[in-house]
This record gives sequence, structure tokens and C-alpha cells, in this order.
Amino acid sequence: MKRIACSILVLLAVCGLVFAGGGGQSGGGKKITFMYWDENQKPGMDAVVAGFTKSTGIQVESTIVPYDQYFTKLNTALPSANGPDVFWLNLTYGLEYYPGNLVQEISSYIQRDKIDMSKFPKSLVDMYSLNGKIYGLPKDYDTIALFYNKAIFDAKNVPYPTDNWTWKDLRSAAEKLTDSKTYGFIAGPDTQTMLDSWILSNGGTLMSPDRTVMRWNTPEGVEAVREALRYSQDGLSPTAKSLLETDEDTLFQGGLAAMLTSGSWSVPPYYDALGSKLGVARFPYAKKPANVIHGLSFNISNKSTNKEEAWGLLKAFSTKEAGEAQAKVVIPAYEGASDAWKANFPSLNLQVFIDASKIADLIPGALIASAAQDDIVETQIQNIYVGGLDPAIGLANIDQQCDAAVAAAKK
Repeated sequence: MKRIACSILVLLAVCGLVFAGGGGQSGGGKKITFMYWDENQKPGMDAVVAGFTKSTGIQVESTIVPYDQYFTKLNTALPSANGPDVFWLNLTYGLEYYPGNLVQEISSYIQRDKIDMSKFPKSLVDMYSLNGKIYGLPKDYDTIALFYNKAIFDAKNVPYPTDNWTWKDLRSAAEKLTDSKTYGFIAGPDTQTMLDSWILSNGGTLMSPDRTVMRWNTPEGVEAVREALRYSQDGLSPTAKSLLETDEDTLFQGGLAAMLTSGSWSVPPYYDALGSKLGVARFPYAKKPANVIHGLSFNISNKSTNKEEAWGLLKAFSTKEAGEAQAKVVIPAYEGASDAWKANFPSLNLQVFIDASKIADLIPGALIASAAQDDIVETQIQNIYVGGLDPAIGLANIDQQCDAAVAAAKK
């Protein structure tokens, strides 16, 4: 299952020829620091760093900080010159750090060195940009798809999902697949893996066009949430309350649910649990295909005293070969490098995740009062799913309360 990607990593680490980040110049004993949070990605990060050091002479001190501690440490370090020169960011913290002048904008470097940003999904470039300036180079991404258990479909003699499934197809199959032991479909309250794409596919919205405020309250959005709730109301899906006790991953991997929607990060654990019984298809839609995309970026501290060397490392990470070095774990952002990720699971239709990146909207993240607005959305969705609040009232609350949060932030 993973031999192909491992072979790529070994080849890249040994050869060290494809990651020339500084044009082959000598580093003159320079040393920079690099911080990230995922131990599983260490082989890929090490391969790129080793090639960069070999080609430039610049030493890189890499530090892995667990995710639950990562941003606490970064929050303390970035305002001073003691932070890492290069580091990972996700959307939520990018939106907080960019306006605070904690991250070096890299548009001028990109233009100077003629980095072809068209090699990355435009949505990811936009994700790590602010006011027309780029602050991060896209690293990887994730999108959402429909996972299904072939064995349950086979037992019920129900045809497998296709990449053209609509809500009607999904509902029909869920009704046939549900019995006293098995749910046909898990329609839970998670926004990224379910509701975001679900609402967008019905013509609803999640954000204002200028990305400043959440905008969920449309007739299409209310209709979408009500349709999603019908699955648990009719017994085709576990309720949100029951998912608090036994989560959707446990149910699906245990063969107790035939279908659910989730992100590309779920491929390895689901495959480990179900093997050849696992199938993947495009996210089902109502009026149009839709999806959401998220991903990480490589960034430079604005306080770094080694910005040219740090930029050299970012360039080393901005090649197809560097993307392939990460493909054991994530979908690389660089165009074409995703083929190495797909090769890890040749029996699965993983192209659906890559195709989704071409149509996906940015995962919702407000440019103003981002954390506060995220909390408002989460609270109201829980009120709808667990507390029984009418979706029309809950979505109206989201818009009203997010408007208030933005107004308060501007004072």
C-alpha cells in the first residue's frame, strides 16, 4: 500500500539533487530554524531539508511541536526574534497573524524569482493572501468526498455510489441500506466534512464575498440544513446526540454505517479498517457540484534575521519533487505531485479529491474576528442539531451574531 511513496522518499533523500532552493550558492555556515507539528511528515520534511542543505550549505534546525502546543508556542515566539524562521500555518491562524504583521509577505520574493504560482490551486493561493499580497506558499490540501462500505452495498444488492450522485440518489440508497444494525448514511453536524459542501451544493453561502463575515442565512442554506437533518429524524443516520457518545469514524470503521462524507485525511485510517471493502466517490450534490478546500502553508517570520535563507527553504518546498516527498501523508499542493499520493492507494478513486480542488470554495474563515465567528457558527449548529433549534432561527443567529462580532472588532 505504501511502498511506492516510501521509495520516492528514499530516492529523494539520497539524491538530494532536486531541492535547490538557493540557486546552488554557498550558505557560508548560515543556520535557520524550521518548526512544524506533524511527526508523520518528518520523512518528507527531512528529505527536502537535506537536499536544500546539500545544495546551499545552509543548515536547518527542524523542531516538531505537537499541534496542541504548537500555536501557544508560536504566539509567544513570533512577536520576538526568537521564533522560527520558517513554519507551518493553517487558515485560522494565518488570518490572525497576517494583519498583526507577524508573517513576512512574500509577493516581492515570488515576483523577483519568478515562482510560478499557477502550479498551485488558486483557492490555496487566495487562502494565504491578504489585501493583494501573498504571505504563504501552499504546502498541501484536503477536500471532501463520499466514503462507502462496499460489503454493506453488496449484502443489500445496492449499486455503488457514482461520481454523479445527487441528493436524491444518496437518499434512495440510504433508505435501502438502513436496517436495525446499520445506518445508511451518517449526516452529522460537522461543518467541514458535511455541511459546508452540502449547503454550497444547494446554492447557499457561507461567507460574504469580501470574506469579512459569515453569511449562512439564505433560503438555500436553510433548506440544505433541513434536508440533512431528515436523515437522523427518519432513522437513516445516527443523531447528533448519539454521535457525541460514539463518533462517526468509529461507526463507519466498525461496519455500522454504509456511507459518510469526510476529508482526504481519512483515507489511511478508513483503508486500514476496511481494506478492499472501502470505496470513494464525489461528494453528492443538489443543484451543482461543490466542495471546500483547506490546506497548510510554509511561512517566514517577519522578525527573522535570515529572510533570504528562509526564502530559499520556501523555494525548496515549492517544487513538484518536494511535493512528492510529502505525498506519503498528504495531497501535495504542487500540480502533478498528487499522483504520488494516489499511488499509495491504487484501488481507490482518489482522483475525486484532486478534481474537487478545482471547484472548491475556501473553507470558511473570516478576515475579521475569525475565532469569534467560528465559535458562533459552531454554537448555533450544535443548537440546531443537539438542541432542536429551528434551522431558520439558527442560521439567522449566525449572521446577526457574526455581524455584531465584526462591529465589535472594528471599534
